[in-house]
Amino acid sequence: MGKKSSTIRKKIFEQLFQEMKKRDNSLHLSNVRVYKGVQFFCIYLANYTEIKHIDEICKIVIEDFFQYLLNNQKQNGMSLSDMKKTISAIQEITNVSSCEHLFDFSLSNLSLWAKLK
Repeated sequence: MGKKSSTIRKKIFEQLFQEMKKRDNSLHLSNVRVYKGVQFFCIYLANYTEIKHIDEICKIVIEDFFQYLLNNQKQNGMSLSDMKKTISAIQEITNVSSCEHLFDFSLSNLSLWAKLK
């Protein structure tokens, strides 16, 4: 069962990532860090959600992914700048807007910095 489910998740990842690449009109994915971040997002979707197409992505999924990135910042090796660029690219590619306060990386965003301590 494990091998079969792994194969299914890999196919879902590949399908999601291909859809993202097709919709990337602004060439966000030409940036290596954003490319890796969007790949990571597709892996996240395949492993932790039931989403199989990018049309199924809603703002809650993007916000959950952002929270996942924040909670696992050291493990995923992404800087805050990389996270911001990735989330912005995901929002543009999927045409889904999320709560902008989550993506405010300014020093005045105390809720963000408190979570990163």
